[in-house]
Amino acid sequence: MPTLRPATLQDLPAIARLSHATLLLGREAPWVFPSERLWGEVFVAPYLRAGCCNLVAEEEGKVLGYILGACSGFALFWDLLPRLPLLLLRIGLGVYGPPLPHLRYLLRLLRFPGPKAPLGRYPAHLHIAVGLEARGKGVGRLLLVAFLDCLRAKGVPGVQLATTRANQAARRLYQSLGFRLYAKKASPFWAPYHGHPVIHEVWVKEL
Repeated sequence: MPTLRPATLQDLPAIARLSHATLLLGREAPWVFPSERLWGEVFVAPYLRAGCCNLVAEEEGKVLGYILGACSGFALFWDLLPRLPLLLLRIGLGVYGPPLPHLRYLLRLLRFPGPKAPLGRYPAHLHIAVGLEARGKGVGRLLLVAFLDCLRAKGVPGVQLATTRANQAARRLYQSLGFRLYAKKASPFWAPYHGHPVIHEVWVKEL
């Protein structure tokens, strides 16, 4: 069984690799967002700098899965905001490869946001992923239980997470740990990449 430990900035490359490899509804899709490095700087590093209760599951020094969280809805925004001008400049200059797919993805995120639960009741949120070779072995449950315990110890009243109707295994895990579906919305965000719109969901849990 893998061991859990707090995630640090030194884990950024490993977490970014695993996260980037599951970006298309749990599958690899390098054409959607080609740069693993940029993915890590935008979607992973803010959690490691300003998030809370971040954990990795590792075995023999290899990261098999992770859970990244934030105890506040605005902590990550304020961490990323001052870095955005330089990131956008570097994207435009082609530092991370062809700018168009990256800009297209980021603009679609802004254009088609998923549903959200009230931050007053559910201020925390999370992202979780487990590598293909470790799925079905209880790693996700191990990470999520430890994460929820950490939130409770910090006095956080509730947590929310985003997923899609297509992710049945994850939905079963969330439900088994007391999460409930709060809202859902058909979103065209994935249509250019997946071939059709996908049902985005927000699940919540009181702590």
